[in-house]
Amino acid sequence: MFDAFRTPCWGGLSRGAALSLGIRVVGTGLLYGLHVALARWLGSGEYGTYVFAISWTSVLAQFGKMGLPSAALRFVPAYHTNDERAGLYGFLSTGRRLVLAGTGGLAALGIAVVLLVPTGPWPLTALLLGIALAPLMGLFSFETEVLRALNRYGEAYAPNYVLRPLAIGGGTGGLLWAAGVGTAESVLLWTGGVFVLLILLQQWGVRRALPARPAALQRTPWHWLRVAGPLLLVSSFQLILRKTDLFLIGMLVGAEEVGVYFAAMRTAQVVTFVSFAVDAVAAPEIARRYHRDDAPLQATVSRLAHWYFWPTLGTAGGVALLGAPILSLFGTAFTAGAPLMLVLMGALVVGAAMGPQLYLLSLTGHERSSALIFGVCSLGNVGLNLVGITLYGPMGAALATATTLVVRSLWVRRRVVRRTGIRPSIWAALRLHSPRS
Repeated sequence: MFDAFRTPCWGGLSRGAALSLGIRVVGTGLLYGLHVALARWLGSGEYGTYVFAISWTSVLAQFGKMGLPSAALRFVPAYHTNDERAGLYGFLSTGRRLVLAGTGGLAALGIAVVLLVPTGPWPLTALLLGIALAPLMGLFSFETEVLRALNRYGEAYAPNYVLRPLAIGGGTGGLLWAAGVGTAESVLLWTGGVFVLLILLQQWGVRRALPARPAALQRTPWHWLRVAGPLLLVSSFQLILRKTDLFLIGMLVGAEEVGVYFAAMRTAQVVTFVSFAVDAVAAPEIARRYHRDDAPLQATVSRLAHWYFWPTLGTAGGVALLGAPILSLFGTAFTAGAPLMLVLMGALVVGAAMGPQLYLLSLTGHERSSALIFGVCSLGNVGLNLVGITLYGPMGAALATATTLVVRSLWVRRRVVRRTGIRPSIWAALRLHSPRS
């Protein structure tokens, strides 16, 4: 079993994963520490408002990006490997403009809606600021995926997982020290400034990684958008699935419950930090090997399955034992989220057991199958959450989301086996690396 971690042909991939893992380990602690600090500095009500507003930022940015960050993982490695500089620079230039246009348009629409429709108990200014951050978050995501596609893992992930929490936490702490009180609005304003600085840093890193710019650029936006469209659906449905419970708790219950649920969800997600690190290199590696007849894709996927599952399972055991003390870092009120954390964490372990299945659909020409599965599961998740929250409050949301995640994982695995012939789960990996195989 452990040969999967030391096979020679795995060396280059594991080195890339090790770098992103190191950043992710540090980043997980920093991001978690940031939210602990914000919860303590702002209080559960203001913290819930901040989480609710920044969640809307994520949703608008996701749709406004039009799938172009995901498409970068497909086009940038191909253009760069084949030295097609006109296509590479054309994609980057056009992609940035389209991302800004799409996110800016949705932000303008969102601002108009918020100004015209009553926002209930949620502060108007916080919602407006959250919506206005969508273009910055969209461009930040695009630059991250471009750097990732160029195999610049440190430059791709350090700004998001190290510099961003340090800057937001440090700036918010400074504002709190100067003003004596912290608000969701002040944190959102400071977050916008941090995004601007990090985007400039990312674009400098992209320029350093690219060859000389050609005189003429290839501009085929419709070709890129045709590929990006299904990828947009997949990533958007994935985001909706992650945010439905949070939004419905906010609309049906209240700000304090949003804060407690988010703390539980964030704690549960700690178990995925190793699989996230492997994600950083899995996507481009699967795309490259799928289009090379001599590349052992099943062997690579089976090795990835070990990297996904065992660290996730081990971390989940530790977090399950220490869940309540960890949540108490946010404040005594947040320990109520321990049962929610366990439910969500169980679903994440099941997902890790399925291996890198999502990439085996979305990056091998089966984007539409992936979009269908995510779409059905996202719609089902909305219905389950409405029923669950109505009957059981936040626990109903956790059960609904966990059920949807498990169903999605099993469905995607079945579709991957049927469409590609690749078996991505940990059980297939164990059979492949057993002494008798």
